[in-house]
Formats: sequence, C-alpha cells, structure tokens
Amino acid sequence: MTRVRIRWLIGLLSFALLGLVGFQYYWIREVTKVNKERFNQSVNEALNDVTQELAIQQGISFLENNMGVRPPLEPAGPPIFRDSLRNASDVNNPETISATPMPPPEEFLQAFFSVQFDERTGQVLMEIDFEAFSKAMPNNYANRGIDPRQQRRQMEQQLNMLKRRWANHLAGSEQLFTRIDPVKLDTLIDQSLENHGVNIPYNYGILHAPSNELKLLNANQESDRERIKTSDLKVNLFPMDLIDKEFFLAIDFPKQKRYLMNKAIIPLSASGLLLILVIGCFGYAIMVILKQKKISEIKNDFVNNMTHEFKTPIATVSLATEALQDDDLKSNPSIVDRYVQVIRDENKRLGMQVEKVLQIASLDKKDFKLKFEEIDIHGIIEKALVNIDILVKKRGGEITSQLHATNSVLEADPVHLTNIIYNLLDNANKYSPEAPNIHIRTDNISSGIILKITDKGIGMSKEAIEKIFEKFYRVSTGNVHDVKGFGLGLSYVKNIVDMHEGSVNVKSELGKGSTFKIYLPFNHG
Repeated sequence: MTRVRIRWLIGLLSFALLGLVGFQYYWIREVTKVNKERFNQSVNEALNDVTQELAIQQGISFLENNMGVRPPLEPAGPPIFRDSLRNASDVNNPETISATPMPPPEEFLQAFFSVQFDERTGQVLMEIDFEAFSKAMPNNYANRGIDPRQQRRQMEQQLNMLKRRWANHLAGSEQLFTRIDPVKLDTLIDQSLENHGVNIPYNYGILHAPSNELKLLNANQESDRERIKTSDLKVNLFPMDLIDKEFFLAIDFPKQKRYLMNKAIIPLSASGLLLILVIGCFGYAIMVILKQKKISEIKNDFVNNMTHEFKTPIATVSLATEALQDDDLKSNPSIVDRYVQVIRDENKRLGMQVEKVLQIASLDKKDFKLKFEEIDIHGIIEKALVNIDILVKKRGGEITSQLHATNSVLEADPVHLTNIIYNLLDNANKYSPEAPNIHIRTDNISSGIILKITDKGIGMSKEAIEKIFEKFYRVSTGNVHDVKGFGLGLSYVKNIVDMHEGSVNVKSELGKGSTFKIYLPFNHG
C-alpha cells in the first residue's frame, strides 16, 4: 500500500471517528436535556399540586369560618335532596311537616345559592332563589309569624355581607402568613415531590416578585437564597386569586446535576465504553497499518541487501568455475589451487550469511538453545581481535584493548558469545568512514563482567538508537549498499545477551562514534 493510500485511509477513518464522537456527544447532550426536561416537568407538576391543595384548604377554611359549612367528602346527592324538597312542599300534611328536617348547609348552597362572574364588568354576582327557599322552608319556621318581606330583607343583608366576604376571599388577602402555614407548606411540598418521584434534597422559598424578596424560606446560606431567587422552577402561589398577588413558590435542588447524571449513568457509561473501544481499535488499526508498512519496507530492504550479498560470491564462484574449465589453467596447479581456495572462501561466506538468517529464524521460533559452559571471555576476545585486526589494519586503522577484568571466567555459550563480540567489532569497523579507531575494555562488578566496545565512527541519532536492536533495521549511510549486511547482527546480539540473562545498551552521538556496553553475569540461572 502506497503512502498516499495510507494517508487517505487514515484521513477517512479519522473523519468517521470524529463523526462518531460528535454524534455520541450530541446524543449525550440530548439525553441530558430530556432528563432535565422530565425532571423540571415533574417538579412543576408537584408545585402546581401544592398550590391547588393550598387553594382547596383556604376555600374549606373560608366556608367553615364564614358560612358554617363543611364541604362533603363526596359530592352531595341532588336526586335525594330534590325528593325531600317535594315532600317539604306539601305544607298541608302535618306528618310530612314534622318529619321533614331543615336541609343541611351544603345542600342549601347547592340548591338555592349561585355565584357567577361577569367577565364584561368584572363583578362577582351572588344570588339566592328566595322562592325555592321559601317553599323548602318547613312550616314550623313559617308559623313563627315572620313577615316574608322582612325575611327577604334579612336574607338580603346576610347575602350582602356574604358577598363582601366572598369577594374578599376571591380577591385574596395580601397577608401572606394569614394564608400560609409554614409547617403545612413544608409537608405538602415534601409529599408532592415524593409522589412525583423526586427524592433529592431541596431548598424552597416564597418570592415576592415586585420586591424580589424572599418572605419565607427553609435555607440559611446566602448562596442558597440567591439560587432560589434565580431558580426557573417556580409557580404562582395563589393562582386562584382574582387579583394577582405576585407571590411565587420557588424551589432549588443543589444536587440536581448529580441526580440527573446518576439517572443517565448507565447509558452514558455504555456509550463512553463503546466510544473508548472504538477509539482504541482505531488507534490499534492505524498502528498496525503503519507497522506493517514499515515491516514491508524493511523486508524489501532486506531482500535487496540479501540479493546483493549473495550475488557477489555467486558471481565469484561462477567465474572461478569457468576459469577451472579452461584447459590451459588445468595444467598449472598453483592457479587451480588459488581458484579452488576462492570457491571455498566464497562458499564459506555464503554459508555464514545463511547461518545468520537461520539463527534469527530459530530465535523467533523459541526453539533455540544455548550450550553453557565455563569459559574465559578474555580468550574469546583475543581470538576475535586476531580476525578483526586484519580488516582494521587494511583500512589504516587500529584496535586497542584494556582487559581489566580480574575474574574473566563465566558460564556462557562459547560459539554465540564469540559471534556477538565479532558482530560488535565488525560493526565498529564497517561504520567508521575513515581509518577505524576501536577500543575494547572489560571490567568486573560483583555479579559479572562489563564489556565495552567503543568506536569513533559515524554515530547514531536518538531515533536510530531506539531501533537498532530491531530485526532488519540498518543505520542509513546514504547508500544502501556501502555497508554490507542484513540488519540482523544487533538483533542477534540482543537476543543472545538476553538468553545469557545479561543486558546491552548503547551510547552514541552523530559524528562522534558509539559505545556498546554489555553486562554478562558469572552464573546462568
């Protein structure tokens, strides 16, 4: 996959992910908004129930105190009362007269008393049906000798007084505390909120709108007072008054946000979890794509290098073989021996390259086993120096050593320990653009041996240092073939040192060289 396609893919996936995040954010906001609206609706319904109950209680109190009437718990039965009126109208039947009692007050109000509101004039009209009332009166009242006209005047006086009281009642009193019992109000609010499923702490108060003062409240903190004043959850305290008093019952919930969040915690948590999962999968997918692209590039580089590494010895062997087929050369044993030696050396070189690849493959399969034995690391270093010293001197460089470790014997695999020392020395030589200057040193610590190999070559950047122990990674020198190799050497070194339960790290600076430091313990396991 090309870089352009990868960029387009990442761009489209990012756009889709941002769209999903935006949709989830919108959905969360809508859920929160709906929960808040439902909560506000429940609270407003509860407050309206409170004001209606207050109005009912005030009406009952008025009837009890001013008219001596206690409204029935259930609607009165007009058909029964009409039957009693028909019986009471038969004044000539003494048995009926003595048996017919005076109608109860609530039936009296329903039968003879009417209240109407004239919307055109704005007046309250109260009327009594005197004729029906007179017919319904038992004869024992009529036999008292009261003049009907006088009786009518008395009833009109009573009616006028009742009108004034009723008008005052409908208009509503300005005296708040004569109409509101704080204890009953508190009980009503608590019960009404509970009936509507609102069970969180609250503060309330009665707000007088014109003066913006709280006439009654159940909170002491100034901050609570201000929240009550500015609360959107408020209703007219006396909605039945004909003259608006502008008293409002306002309520505030200090823990409203937490309450709404708790109600939405399950869908919000599920949404957040899925969103995190999607983002994680997206990030992982992008990482895998980039990693696979990098691996593809590294493997292509490896194949190119491997082809180049194999091509040269194969070509050399091919030329030597053709030369040996020449009849003139066959008669010269010294030339034949030289070409045979070339073939042998190139074949050995090919075998070593193949062995490196097979070793890394074995390490990856985890079926690679070391053969531990007691060895002297100084002896192995000296053997490696003999081989590498020829190459270094051929380039006009030098290699020095300081083998200061007093105890140089440890448990290790001699073959692979030789390989890792040779690989590090070979890298120091290859990555020195001018005459190599290499130094190797050993020291003891309480638990093992420290081996340091220092060169004054091209060095490495911080980015390269983080990657040099990865398979197939090779430090760039501007030309892929000017330094031979597959990029497997340092990966092999790292794996072998780890299998010896040691450690390897590097310090390097561009243009100034590198130092590889290896720690190997005396004992394995």
